[in-house]
Amino acid sequence: MSLTGDLEEALAEVLAGHERGMLARAVVIAELLDGDGDRSLNVLATPGVPEWDALGLCRYGVLSIEGPAAAQFVEDEE
Repeated sequence: MSLTGDLEEALAEVLAGHERGMLARAVVIAELLDGDGDRSLNVLATPGVPEWDALGLCRYGVLSIEGPAAAQFVEDEE
């Protein structure tokens, strides 16, 4: 199997095990360390996800994190 196929299978199994539903598609952003300790950022999508859909999922994820985070800064100032 391929890296993205293995990723899809693993994510589907974990999500099903936690009763989160059936995996439709996914984008995973991971920071990896190589043997020398150098860091790299990897963006992996499940098979069949076009680049523009992966980008849309990433942007939606960022917005869903930024909103609540910004709200906390406003609440802390009050």
